[in-house]
Amino acid sequence: MTAETHLRRDAAANRERILDAARRLFADQGLEASMDEIARAAGVGAGTLYRRFPTKEALLDAILGDVLDRYYAFAQEALQQHDAFAGLELLLERSARLQLENRAFLDILALRLRDEPQLAEARERIRPLVDQLVARGQEQGTLRADLAPADVQVLLWELGRVVETTAGSGSDLWRRYLALMLDGLRAGAARTLPHPPPTAAQIDRAMAETAERRGLHSKRPARRA
Repeated sequence: MTAETHLRRDAAANRERILDAARRLFADQGLEASMDEIARAAGVGAGTLYRRFPTKEALLDAILGDVLDRYYAFAQEALQQHDAFAGLELLLERSARLQLENRAFLDILALRLRDEPQLAEARERIRPLVDQLVARGQEQGTLRADLAPADVQVLLWELGRVVETTAGSGSDLWRRYLALMLDGLRAGAARTLPHPPPTAAQIDRAMAETAERRGLHSKRPARRA
């Protein structure tokens, strides 16, 4: 084995250790896990981590696409249901369960980062499926006519926060609020919604501003040990 081949293998092994550590920490802690914690868990120096992933956004983009792939599969299965309202219920319930398994799931739905080409592409694949699900439910007369597809994303944010804040106690409290949410989505709901739905641009802006407030649009440090 040449020295160059050995270095390439070491580099590949370090990358996999970093990715494995990041998956574990983001699943357990959400996006609050720091780059330094990830480097320690991977058993590499911070400099090694930053050479491969200059920002946290780049690391998230590399590892969390599989979580959105699962959500995409949920949306596909929801569309296959004969009853579109039942499909929407299935999508919301499975999304809540995914949040229980991986705390980063809500964050990647609610935040738009600067350096995330793979995550952005995954979201764009999901959006038409949700559009079709909502349209089918309204055509079948089971889903309220004034619901917009963008509302589903906001409802997922709300449900995800309930899951996040109650998961530590092992509570299924989120099921109560999912049931209340679903009753409000049925056709013939008691009141008309008082405000128009958000546009795609408004959703994107809210996601970007939330990421900014949480300090996730970070630049690579000038020097790392």
